[in-house]
Amino acid sequence: MDVMRRWLTFVTTHSGLLPFLILITVVPAHAEQWQKLNVQGYVNDFAGVLNPATAQSLTRLCTEVDQKAKAQITVVTIKSLDGDSVEDFANHLFQKWGVGSKGTDRGVMVLLAVGDHRSRTEVGYGLEPILPDGKVGGFGRDMIPLLRQGDYGGALLQIVSQIALVIADDSHVSLDSLDASHVVPGTRLRRGQEVHLTMGQILALIVVLIVVGPILIRFLGPFFLLSILTGGSGRGGGGGWSGGGFGGGGGGGGFGGFGGGSSGGGGASGSW
Repeated sequence: MDVMRRWLTFVTTHSGLLPFLILITVVPAHAEQWQKLNVQGYVNDFAGVLNPATAQSLTRLCTEVDQKAKAQITVVTIKSLDGDSVEDFANHLFQKWGVGSKGTDRGVMVLLAVGDHRSRTEVGYGLEPILPDGKVGGFGRDMIPLLRQGDYGGALLQIVSQIALVIADDSHVSLDSLDASHVVPGTRLRRGQEVHLTMGQILALIVVLIVVGPILIRFLGPFFLLSILTGGSGRGGGGGWSGGGFGGGGGGGGFGGFGGGSSGGGGASGSW
């Protein structure tokens, strides 16, 4: 009782300190919110918005990217930022978990704050050359229609697939777990990687070939046109993905933890 009485006496005689006392008891709750989140794997659905099939598909894809391209992608969903900015929250959590490997810093974090309608893709130092802010921002805008529909799983599959495709292309590997249907047509790659065309694009190509094809054959010969249609030299390997869903790829091993990667705040944020 004496302790309580002395505390009340202190507060009443130092009323000017009351706002400060309130501030120091409230602010740490926001600042430490990201510190309370412990990594669960490649997929960390703290908001509980992903069904098991989607979480498994994302895990398979992230596992294969880690094993084949030596880059780590993690997905995080939370209910609220609790007053923090999405940029600070993502960067602090990225640094705490160490996404990517120390030294190479090839890590990416895709964060959705569902209640705040905010998103952030945080890119590690080592992937900034192939995933610049503008490209990552475009991927984020591509998933806005799905986010507005409440299809958080579909949105995450889309953006993670596009990020994985760029990383795989740069590393000259193919990803068996990547479904082409989740990649937005027109995704720009560093090399000549195959991208499935929409029906409208296919019809337009057919019309062009019907009109221009005879002229090319007449002046340049049939073999020139054939080389265009087959992509040139017909080389195999490198890049690309196989369609048909998330069928088993990535091999064994599972999630072994992140490796101490770092980010300097590169990436892009968005809202929906």
